[in-house]
Amino acid sequence: MNRSEHLHEEDLGDALTRAQQAHVDRCPDCAHRRSVILAVQEAVRALPRTAEPPAAALALLDDPAAARRHTWWRRHKRHVATGGAGALALAAALLLVLRPGRASPMKEALAEEIALDHLHYEHKTEAVEISGSPAQIDNYFTRTLKRNPRLAPLEATTIVGGKRCRIGGEWSVLVWLERAGRWLSLFSMPQDAVARRGCVREAGVNVCGIRDPSGGSRVLAGDLPDAEMLRLLDESME
Repeated sequence: MNRSEHLHEEDLGDALTRAQQAHVDRCPDCAHRRSVILAVQEAVRALPRTAEPPAAALALLDDPAAARRHTWWRRHKRHVATGGAGALALAAALLLVLRPGRASPMKEALAEEIALDHLHYEHKTEAVEISGSPAQIDNYFTRTLKRNPRLAPLEATTIVGGKRCRIGGEWSVLVWLERAGRWLSLFSMPQDAVARRGCVREAGVNVCGIRDPSGGSRVLAGDLPDAEMLRLLDESME
């Protein structure tokens, strides 16, 4: 799910509409952020309004980037500022929890397994089981794994080929790509292994994942910037 499809912080702290509640029920990221916001709001209301605020909390809360990112902070800054040291410390903790990219998009063990698999097969074209057009690759995996990766052509990217690969205990599609001289490993996995859209660094490899709308997960491993990796993942399903 794209970050833009998530609910904003200002919506998560209030009574939800029926549509918003339905979204939270199926979105672990929004459910987690809502629980944190509600807990901090309740704790701030219960705090005594005494003592000097800690310098570290003030520094974080005065961070312009944090203020731009979080509407919750912009809406509640005046109330938190009068809540004393504890309120500021709690609000600082809230921003740390909500700041983008802090939560890993997938379990560390899985990201590490994918990164090591990518490094193991890097440039080993002899391991290719199937090569050809996206349609030919789709047909091969549909026949052998009962999973169609629906691989779309990628601009300025060469499809090297693919093979069956066991990742996270499940047989998955693995397709190798080359872009700008970089070797990339694209995994189409049957399990819902990606908690949110995003990237993580493991074993020196950038591992980026998104949920597949038709079920399962799609993960790309390689050495390109986050934005480019996520764009390629989106493009691979168009």
